[in-house]
Amino acid sequence: MSEHKEDTGMRMPSGSELTVLFEGDEQQLQQFTFAYSVIVDWGEEDEEIIRLFGKRLPDETVEVTSTDKGLDVTYNGQLHSIALTFTGQDRYITIRGFQELIRDKYEIRLFEDSYFSDTHEFLILPKRQWEELDARYPARSREIFRVIDDELDFP
Repeated sequence: MSEHKEDTGMRMPSGSELTVLFEGDEQQLQQFTFAYSVIVDWGEEDEEIIRLFGKRLPDETVEVTSTDKGLDVTYNGQLHSIALTFTGQDRYITIRGFQELIRDKYEIRLFEDSYFSDTHEFLILPKRQWEELDARYPARSREIFRVIDDELDFP
């Protein structure tokens, strides 16, 4: 896995940065969130949400186009459709839909602190990294992050 991509400046956080996230103070948490989160406003365009998450996956190719039914997302050369309702619930339909496409390799989680805001912040990591973090910091992981499930939406 490459450490980063020069052209976008995007990279996955290192193991030591993740340790600081879980063991550090509030300021370190905020710095980490600023550096690595994907920020989604409740009014964000769904196409843009896919682009923002796609930029955080340095070794994957993600393309998106809008259709009259929703989104066509090409992930590593494979076309997938995400049907939208064209309502405010579409932000999370889009996020869950993208999560589904990448679930074999990656997982998206919500920073719990951002939940009651109209701007949600997410962290996307390789699945095996989440598994290691959950095993090492079970309570802290649940405190900092919320798993994306069917119930999650903007409050």
